[in-house]
Formats: sequence, C-alpha cells, structure tokens
Amino acid sequence: MHGHTVTFSNKKTKRIWRPNVQKKDCHSDILGMSLRLRLTTSAMRCIDKAGGFDGYIYNTPDKKLASKLGVSLKRRMHAIVAGNPNVQPPEFVKRLPRPPRSLTEGAVKPQVEPRAASLAN
Repeated sequence: MHGHTVTFSNKKTKRIWRPNVQKKDCHSDILGMSLRLRLTTSAMRCIDKAGGFDGYIYNTPDKKLASKLGVSLKRRMHAIVAGNPNVQPPEFVKRLPRPPRSLTEGAVKPQVEPRAASLAN
C-alpha cells in the first residue's frame, strides 16, 4: 500500500506501508507436525481468536486463506478427519460481538447536580 505522509505545513512525502511479517512456528495436532511459517501479525491474532492453528486453517474459507499452502493444509486436515474416526475436528469458536458501552454492566453514569443547587452554594 502506498500514499503520502502529510506534515503540519501540508507537505506531502511519498511512503509505503508494508505488512508486519513475522516468522512463527505453528504446531498442528491433526497433521502431527510443526511448520515454520511467515505470518502477518493480523493473521496471528486471527489464529489466536480461532483457538489455535488447526482451528483457523480448518474453519476459515479458502478465499480468506488466500494461499496455496493454507488451502492444501486445509484439504489434508479434512481428509485426515474424514478418514480417521479417532481424530476430532477442531471446535469452531464464534466470538460474540462486544455490546455497546451504555449497556455494559457496571457502567457508572456521571452524577450531575441541578444547576440551581450549584448556584445557591
């Protein structure tokens, strides 16, 4: 992605935003192997939210995986789960959306004094 950095004086300088790519070892219980992958930090957060590497690969649609390696691992996982009754598929973890702040428990509303009472003091 590219664009401009704009200063206070409205000078524009070109810059490039690059993805934050990290190397990470991921272990798959279904495949019984560890993989060293290059993942973005946003993908790492998605893996954590899905309950682990197996849950993310197994339950994520092919279009969102967007890599040949991810799709091939998913196919191998589905084949192993379908062929072996002892291997259970990972549970699908659906996170509930966070309620608005006004509805959360323990929300403290500020106490506002009536205007006439504050002027009388």
